[in-house]
Amino acid sequence: MLLLRTRKRTKALSTGFGSEISPDTIRAAQEGRRDAQRVIFEVFQRPVLTLLRGLCREPELARDLAQDVFVQAFAKLNQLRETSAFGGWLKQLTLNTAFAYFRRPTNQNHSIEDEAESESDDWHSQADWLSRVDDIEALFSVLNDEERLIVWLFVVEDYTHQELAEQFAISATAVRQRYHRALQKLKDRSQS
Repeated sequence: MLLLRTRKRTKALSTGFGSEISPDTIRAAQEGRRDAQRVIFEVFQRPVLTLLRGLCREPELARDLAQDVFVQAFAKLNQLRETSAFGGWLKQLTLNTAFAYFRRPTNQNHSIEDEAESESDDWHSQADWLSRVDDIEALFSVLNDEERLIVWLFVVEDYTHQELAEQFAISATAVRQRYHRALQKLKDRSQS
């Protein structure tokens, strides 16, 4: 069962990007040493894949994007200045890779609607029931790619509506509206 956060962050939600890896290993990987790159891959493969599976509808797509993430990570590793920031840097690279994929015009299967719906004071509490769902992936299959990203990033990755608005290049009101509609789809599906 997937544990989702409520208003406060919990250790149980750790996605694995905080895994310890020696600065020497990162420096060796920056120098192009394959053995060091293999260690990084083995330590961070699961967190990258877990995050992408949460964002992508198809497991095969998640695996393809994970491969892209590691190719990019090793190509851009010299840009990393602070080895202690590697986990956060890799997580952001993973998210950016997913966003870039879903921004491609051929991958957008939605229409843009900026009409506002009534807002709730506590958006997180609306999704608390998700923490009790046994098969979250099956439930999320009713959402389109954009809805899945919005719900996952807001509920699991702790993005704000404003941050999501910037990532999707839409208004925060549109993000809240799409989030609300996606939650309603999930509730309808879980009750059927």
